[in-house]
Amino acid sequence: MMTIKEFQDWFNVRYAELLEETCDELGMAGRDEAVRSLLAYLSSMTEHGKRFRPYLTHVGYVTEGGEEDIFLLYAAVELLHLFCLIHDDAIDGAADRHALPTIERHIEEVYDDETVGHAVAILAGDLVLSWAYECLDAMNLVEPYTIDEAGDIFRAAVSDVILGQLLDVLSAVAIDQTKESIEKKIELKSARYSFFHPLYMGMALAVADESKELFAEEYAISLGMAFQIEDDIRDWSQDVRAGVQTHLTWYMRNLAPSAAQEAFETYIGLEWSEDEERKLERILEDSGAFAWAMQKAEEYYLLSEDAIFNHGKTGEEIWQELIDAVRNMP
Repeated sequence: MMTIKEFQDWFNVRYAELLEETCDELGMAGRDEAVRSLLAYLSSMTEHGKRFRPYLTHVGYVTEGGEEDIFLLYAAVELLHLFCLIHDDAIDGAADRHALPTIERHIEEVYDDETVGHAVAILAGDLVLSWAYECLDAMNLVEPYTIDEAGDIFRAAVSDVILGQLLDVLSAVAIDQTKESIEKKIELKSARYSFFHPLYMGMALAVADESKELFAEEYAISLGMAFQIEDDIRDWSQDVRAGVQTHLTWYMRNLAPSAAQEAFETYIGLEWSEDEERKLERILEDSGAFAWAMQKAEEYYLLSEDAIFNHGKTGEEIWQELIDAVRNMP
């Protein structure tokens, strides 16, 4: 089985070729320079992805004995992720992605029109999702007997991530979120979509065996929860500005000392100076919010490790390497 670095190198070459071919076909159909320019920019945005989700699909497939070339499924998983990034950026009004302007900002700059930029970003995301389904449909030629189950998992991933994003958007205007509702949002938007579904999709494609699902859920969802909590810690200032509900915000509203709670509330949904941001960071640090969230992440990492032993998974080093890779993600 390929290491994640070997997979990235192998995948990136074929993925670039797939995007170039797809964009060329669509550009010819559109016969419009503006469309061709958009497609070229869309391709450039994909060059710096970690490819972790399709790699999870690769691990699931190979560890269960899969031997066919299932690049198209890997591509479908990565295109689904690109769809999510484009729409997520449009929802958040993000300015950049991987050191490049987001599609919305790029189009806005080209045409000097915010409305056009937002509309094109939504349409570009929809277009990418259609490409993902085209790749999935083409998998019938490779694994005609097990692709139906893998396809069902793919469609569940689409539903889960959209529902998770919906809950995330609504949470910004519902300050009385419970810890359970925040965790459910994270599970749908990140843990299931980014970890469980890709892994189990590969397993199901190799062998239609429901016994694999329990391990995939316990291992991958715990790993995904740990990753997202740590990611929320890294992005704490962006989330507080936007009013996004995370473990940190729940802690500050429910477990932090009352003085820290009152101070925290004065920052939510606002822009701050660098000095104000440092003050808020000290509030989160001194109140124990960062330490508490890190402990929650560590608990999920341990659950993921427990799943390896509880299910007697062979190739223990493979599963531990994935955990270590997530722990060390920038």
